[in-house]
Amino acid sequence: YADVKAAFEYYLQNYNQGRPIVIASHSQGTVHAKRLIKEFFDQKPLQKQLVAAYLVGIATQPDTFGSIKACENGSQTGCFVSWNTYARDYFPSWYKDGLNTSVSTNPLTWRLDEEFAPRTLSKGGVGLKFTFMPEAVDAQNHAGMLWINKPYVKGRWLLKTKIWHRADYNLFYGNIRENVKNRIDNYLLMTDQK
Repeated sequence: YADVKAAFEYYLQNYNQGRPIVIASHSQGTVHAKRLIKEFFDQKPLQKQLVAAYLVGIATQPDTFGSIKACENGSQTGCFVSWNTYARDYFPSWYKDGLNTSVSTNPLTWRLDEEFAPRTLSKGGVGLKFTFMPEAVDAQNHAGMLWINKPYVKGRWLLKTKIWHRADYNLFYGNIRENVKNRIDNYLLMTDQK
């Protein structure tokens, strides 16, 4: 964390110049990102520059921060999104260690509800060697987890994994890319009006 903090402080001092900030993290990086947000953004002046935080791959509770809440839709700013991807109907052994109460954002709809999102909502994922996979996956929030059916890729019948942690970002790449742009555009629109 000391390295993350030092890098972020250097960025603020030398490059940010008051611009909006997007935080994106995964797994252990999310542990560090949550700490960084608490230290630099939550109930602090820098919070007004936060477009959104993508805190993926580690269970993140709704009350993790004092004044930064989970995003409820795809255009909201100043909030966070989070998800942990598993095969449909799978419950990991650590499910009741905080995953069961964590925020789960569906990256195909950017909502917190449990409505099923078909793969037609997928803007594409990326696979090995950054190969693009159109309509890669469907998704549904379920009790703190993001459930998917096997990705719709060549040879999908060979896929046996139930834990899609390594692909939390890859499977939803197109949607995430579009969403970051949408949130930044909305943030800039709102700040221009003030």
